[in-house]
Amino acid sequence: MPGELVVDSGFLIGLFDETDPLHSRCRDFLRDYRGRFLTTEAVLTEALALLSHVQQSRCLDWLGDAAQAGLLIVDREPVDFRAVEKLARKYADQPMDFADASVVLLAHRSGIREILTADRRDFAVYRISGRTRFIDILAGDQ
Repeated sequence: MPGELVVDSGFLIGLFDETDPLHSRCRDFLRDYRGRFLTTEAVLTEALALLSHVQQSRCLDWLGDAAQAGLLIVDREPVDFRAVEKLARKYADQPMDFADASVVLLAHRSGIREILTADRRDFAVYRISGRTRFIDILAGDQ
C-alpha cells in the first residue's frame, strides 16, 4: 500500500497512547505501511497536547525519525483563515475544530483522500472540494 496518506491527530494519539482503543490497530497499520504521511502543524499540536509527557517524547522521536527519512511531510502553506472559517460554518453541526479544518484543506490541496483518523463520524461527513469523500483507512481494517 505505498503512496501518501493524510494523518489526523487521532492516529498519532492511538499510536502512542497504549490505553487508546485504536492503539493496536494503529501499531499494526504502521508496521505494514510503506508510504509517506502528510499532516499539519495544527494536527501535531492537538495530538501532542493530548498525550502525556512520556507519550509526547516517544511521538516526537518518531516524528523526527519519520521526517528525517522523508516519510513525514508537514504542510507549510500559510493558513487560509477565511477557508477555515468557511468550513467551520459549513460543518457547524459537528462542530469542526481547527485541526480538522486544516486536514480538509490539506486534502483539498494535495488531492489525497486517504486518511488515518479516529474521528470516523466527522470525516465521514466532511467533504473535499465539496463532494469528494475521505477514505478512512483504519475503518477498512476492521
